Amino acid sequence: MTAEEWLNHNQLSVDIWNKKYCYNNESFEEWLDRVSNKHEELKQLIREKKFLFGGRILANRGLDKTGRRITTSNCYVLPMVEDNIESIFHTAAEMARTFSYGGGVGIDVSNLRPKGAKVNNAAKSTSGCTSFMDFFSYVTGLIGQAGRRGALMLSISCTHPDLEEFINLKSDLEKCTKANISVRISDDFMHAVEGNKDWKLSFTTDTGEVIERTVNAKDVFKLLAKRNWEMAEPGILFWDRISNYNMLNKDNNFSYAGVNPCSEEPLPKYGSCLLGSINLAEFVKEPFTDGAYIDFDGLDDAVAKSVVALNEVLLEGMKLHPLKGQQDTVYNWRQIGLGTTGLGDMLIKLGVVYGSPQSIGIINEVYKQIAIDAVECSLMLAKSQGCYPMCNKEALVNSSFIKHLDLPTETLKEIKEYGLFNSQLLTCAPNGSIGTMINVSTGVEPYFAFSYNRRTVSLNDEETVYKVDADIVNQYRNITGNNGELPDYFISSQSINPFNRIKVQAALQSWIDAAISSTINLPESTTVDEIYEIYYQAWKAGLKGCTIYRDNCYRQGILGTSDKSNSKLKVEPMARGFIRKADDNCIGLKRTLTTGCGTLHCTAYFDPQTGELLEIYLSKGSSGGCNNYMVGLSRMISLAARGGVGVDAILDQLKSCGTCPSYAVRHATKKDTSIGSCCPVAVGNALKEMYKEMQERLKCCPPQSIDTKVGIPVEAKMELKKDGEECPQCHHKTLIHQSGCVTCPDCGWTRCEN
Repeated sequence: MTAEEWLNHNQLSVDIWNKKYCYNNESFEEWLDRVSNKHEELKQLIREKKFLFGGRILANRGLDKTGRRITTSNCYVLPMVEDNIESIFHTAAEMARTFSYGGGVGIDVSNLRPKGAKVNNAAKSTSGCTSFMDFFSYVTGLIGQAGRRGALMLSISCTHPDLEEFINLKSDLEKCTKANISVRISDDFMHAVEGNKDWKLSFTTDTGEVIERTVNAKDVFKLLAKRNWEMAEPGILFWDRISNYNMLNKDNNFSYAGVNPCSEEPLPKYGSCLLGSINLAEFVKEPFTDGAYIDFDGLDDAVAKSVVALNEVLLEGMKLHPLKGQQDTVYNWRQIGLGTTGLGDMLIKLGVVYGSPQSIGIINEVYKQIAIDAVECSLMLAKSQGCYPMCNKEALVNSSFIKHLDLPTETLKEIKEYGLFNSQLLTCAPNGSIGTMINVSTGVEPYFAFSYNRRTVSLNDEETVYKVDADIVNQYRNITGNNGELPDYFISSQSINPFNRIKVQAALQSWIDAAISSTINLPESTTVDEIYEIYYQAWKAGLKGCTIYRDNCYRQGILGTSDKSNSKLKVEPMARGFIRKADDNCIGLKRTLTTGCGTLHCTAYFDPQTGELLEIYLSKGSSGGCNNYMVGLSRMISLAARGGVGVDAILDQLKSCGTCPSYAVRHATKKDTSIGSCCPVAVGNALKEMYKEMQERLKCCPPQSIDTKVGIPVEAKMELKKDGEECPQCHHKTLIHQSGCVTCPDCGWTRCEN
């Protein structure tokens, strides 16, 4: 058999195999020998597509014999970054080394002191934990990995004073582009959300400085929902559920340090995830008929062989981890992640609608059996080879997950006597590449669509779009002879009620000791309030995390059912020397600045379609100084802006102007100066502030609906009226309701931004 025959001559499938997993033009049979270590039973499982290792094993197993330094683990979690510059850069070095071996990384930044905290160096105060996230993202982009992208997860606690800044981080499409971000949410926080109560954000530095802020928990949760509506991030990690439902929750010597980039594997510091998946699509007999049933005997056999196979890879790869800490942790805890792919296919072959009550019953039956099989196999290995070195047998047998399985008394006695070979067994990874390669629904997801476009850069070193048609449709038509409309159990992700998706994930989670990577795909019409409710119900249902993607949000997805590009308007690059003309239909914003000499008025005009700066005008208020200087400065800034220079670059140049003595004296005595060290720097900071405001306006109001003469939505102009509500910022009773938001025309405050 050739790889092309194995993959039914599907071009995308063959390209994935060739460019991600095939080494040095090896044949399909040579590849099977390498990834199975020549185990015939395992080779047969792979031939039948009943089991596949995770991508790092498929690509890298056995390559250490060729002299390559490369891991078979997909991802790692590094220790939480400590609050000092040495730890920050040491973490970056460990990230780089891990990436260079082919692994992804998860890091929690909750230990880094918040913005404004004192530091005893030249900076005097820190720029906050989020400023270092861009640094970690940059490191991720530096280290290349053949056939895949480097993966990074950054998380933060819901008690950190920089929480809101973290949530808002990805509103800037240029920030932290190489990382996923998630917030660690506690049950206490969610109870505060339920009660609409205040929530304390607090951090104590090593010098004893305490930085505290009080926020409204419900408002913060709404902000999470709004940013997710816009950017599909941050995700949410329900940390108490992660910590309390597993096989280690009674072990006082164990704690999680974070999650891997796709969040399906909570791990201790230096922990790794070694992945493999059962393809449930291949365990349905007599598919698409009234007599369709699940081959549980075959499933039992496949689970046992898969657990053994993953542990063999774990032991042989002990020295292949990039860092000594990773080698030690893997040795002590022996965590594997057996999951599934093809759940969507299995339900379709059984004629069951994904998310229906019947599907929940099937999921409970199938995944409970997988969990019991995996535990019994790990027990068998412990009896013959010994338990994992850190095994606390009493804590293990009393853990929340083992108790939930309702194992026979004899099995529990044996676990108490022998322990288990692994401290973590089961997960639900996304399986995007391997599921697509063998043409089944990926992971535990329903089909995104039965015909869609898949965009990839990693396969061909350039953006390539493949047209993907789900093979399950061809199978159905070939078996039934029905070439007409597909039955209702062919249901795609966007057609499923999101609350039914939560029910599916909750059912899965009860039989998974690690976690689940699953994205709830929503139509473009989904509202912020609906996302808020989905997050809330996810917590109520006992999920360990929740990820949401709204179609056509500002961050373009990998998958798409149309050729529609990112809805955020892009600025086309201009030729060198080209100076754009600013027409009359721009939107103006104004700031009055307080400088060392008095007041200074700055008016900036922006493109109504893109929000880019076009020109500015400066005029003196009560200040002294040279008016011609102000005119010249404004003209040069305008020239730079119309020549394509961005606001950040302009501000960077203005900051080189140094400190004005008059500015410094006034700041020291009256403390009322605008942010900056002199007039040009204050102007640059004001431009940056107005630019951000303009970008936020465009998010709330589509460009095509903006009246460029006044800068408000056309359909909302008649709604401008004073209704007596007090603005929380300027306290004027001028709040107005327009386009689903509340805005103050006097100071510019909007509820959408706060």
